[in-house]
Amino acid sequence: MHNPGNVPATPVYALMIRSDEEHGLALTLDGEQIATGSDITALRAGGLSELRVRAALAGRPVRARAVESASPIPWNMIVCPDGTVLDVAEHPAAPAPVEGRPAPPAPPTPAIATAPPALAVLPALLESDAYREMWAAVWAAHAEGDLPTAVALAYKLETALAGWFGEDAATVTVLTARAWLTLCQRTDWYGTTELLITTALRCQAARYRPEADTIRTARNAHACWHRLRSEDREAAADLAGPLADMLAILGEDDRRRDVLQDASAVSST
Repeated sequence: MHNPGNVPATPVYALMIRSDEEHGLALTLDGEQIATGSDITALRAGGLSELRVRAALAGRPVRARAVESASPIPWNMIVCPDGTVLDVAEHPAAPAPVEGRPAPPAPPTPAIATAPPALAVLPALLESDAYREMWAAVWAAHAEGDLPTAVALAYKLETALAGWFGEDAATVTVLTARAWLTLCQRTDWYGTTELLITTALRCQAARYRPEADTIRTARNAHACWHRLRSEDREAAADLAGPLADMLAILGEDDRRRDVLQDASAVSST
């Protein structure tokens, strides 16, 4: 008999079945596509099989959250190495980071958090001779108030790192910085919301730390979406689906319901 209370709070794997123009449906695990097809039952079984493999590799049950684009309610579960699946109402909160800075509670209304990413422990690549100057140039431009240049330099560095090292900690760190610098410009709410959605998903997939940065990125995406909605409801509706899916993966269920309820109200008018 498996006791859910004995399963560690993290990691929580993110399983998603979403619409796909070419294949009908696509199955992703932590943002990585692992299968496509039109048979949702087969995709569900494939997702559970992948989670069973994760549990077998870990030598213990693992936590997961499954989301389908057509369903407003995530499925929280525990998957065991023998294939047993336990339904749970919700997963426990992740333990606070060592530095004692847990993610802040959800504000009563969408608000943009302008605190910069935590950079107390810099990935070694960004301190290496090859990339130190490029990283410093990003923040020099920021210090001078030249945000467009800072964003452009961050993108250049991120692209270079991704080309050589993929989703390394350094790549994701620069991506997070670029998203924050873009947010600071407060100009293109559509583009900013889209970038924040992508950033939160990539941070989640890469197990980026501190986790508080990932949560803040997701919440900022929600807040920026509300800014976009106040200016262009049609454009906001275009991003409602991807935003709701990302919020579900990050466990931001209240914000996901807010987006889905608003999208439903718009479609009914």
